[in-house]
Amino acid sequence: MTLTRAFFTGCLPFSPVKIDVEGMAQHGVHAIFRARPLARTPRILCQMERRDRAVLILLDGQRTIEEVARLVHRSELEVARTLVRLLERGYVEFLGD
Repeated sequence: MTLTRAFFTGCLPFSPVKIDVEGMAQHGVHAIFRARPLARTPRILCQMERRDRAVLILLDGQRTIEEVARLVHRSELEVARTLVRLLERGYVEFLGD
């Protein structure tokens, strides 16, 4: 299933994001994501909820979902839900495993 989401006014100037949920789900907790540089700007970070911001900051292109979950003391499922929100807004990119 591929989802396309348009961005909200005032968010990052990325084009709509296509998310291949099944493709990412096949990687499970070993999937790796990276925060896009513009998502780390103070303007964007201050608009995020604290829990989302904590996950975003840890997405360095090397950590897995499992590792991020351990570091933020949350379940892999909670981190995955956060990743979906961040992906929909274009703040992170999926790298694989």
